[in-house]
Amino acid sequence: MSTGLNESASDATTSPGPILRPKPIRWGDIIFFKVEEIVFEAPRHRFAKHSEVFETMFHLPAGSEETVEGRDKEHPIVLEGYKAVHFDSLLKILYPTPEDLISGTLKLEKEEWIGILNLSTRWNMKKIRTHAINELSKVSLSPIDKSVLGREHKVATWFRDGLTELVSEHPIRPLAELKSQLGADMACTLLWIQNQTQTSLGAGLVLNGLSMGMVACYFCGAGMFTSGRSCVSCSRTIAVDDCNALYLPHGISDTWIDAGNPATGPARATFCINLQHVMCRAGLKCAFSPTKYACPSCSQLMSPRCLKLRLGKNVTENSSASQKILEEFGEEIARCESWDEE
Repeated sequence: MSTGLNESASDATTSPGPILRPKPIRWGDIIFFKVEEIVFEAPRHRFAKHSEVFETMFHLPAGSEETVEGRDKEHPIVLEGYKAVHFDSLLKILYPTPEDLISGTLKLEKEEWIGILNLSTRWNMKKIRTHAINELSKVSLSPIDKSVLGREHKVATWFRDGLTELVSEHPIRPLAELKSQLGADMACTLLWIQNQTQTSLGAGLVLNGLSMGMVACYFCGAGMFTSGRSCVSCSRTIAVDDCNALYLPHGISDTWIDAGNPATGPARATFCINLQHVMCRAGLKCAFSPTKYACPSCSQLMSPRCLKLRLGKNVTENSSASQKILEEFGEEIARCESWDEE
């Protein structure tokens, strides 16, 4: 039986450990920004922490006490050439709400992530930029999206893959659309590359790995699978971008070309794939059920026997297309690659 005296003696012989004190966070002053016609206010701490641009700005010599920019609503820091909606999206990343932290997810729309990528690139917020790229890589980006966003925001993989996918389309998009999105010079260069590389339908098709992310809706071309799913044969979970879990037992002979109806319009070659031919490497059996699949983009119900195989990094129609892209745009792609290395 222990006594209060014994417990007191025991406590007296135990040396106290160091007291752990929380490290204080210096939030700094509230800063006022004016973007377009909207005035925003936020603590300055995370702007300075994540961006050398703002850290330098905040250390510039201040004017008189009454006219210091950013001190109050009447004298905000005016950010010219930026969009208020983009700035609002960036604040959601810099200062998440308790609800965001409790749920463990910050749910933003595609356009919001694009706005965050825009500002984080321009203001050299590298960690936030990397996070925005990762989030946008999870959604369906069209070849135009990849080309435009990759070029504007220095994302080399998007830029290269987008251009390669564009010159691999059948037929390539109308010149007017390419000019409006990419500019006249790039549009004409892409048309020239396509003319040089596409000599015959299906010639030189190369399949380097197969993932669910490469399977697209026959009608709208959007990705059919946006997240991982379980193999129907062995129940293992397969990630949407796993290029090693699935295979076609007969290679590209398990694909075919749908050239459309030339009588009603220009021939449009589409590389198709039957999911009933796609095997799981673990179970060595078909990985997909024979039921119909709903496109997450256009909601069209699709038979597993006729889905589109998206051309891109792992599937190219002609091995010389990617080489031509590098020949014509190699310097620009290299500049994009070097941006994150600086």
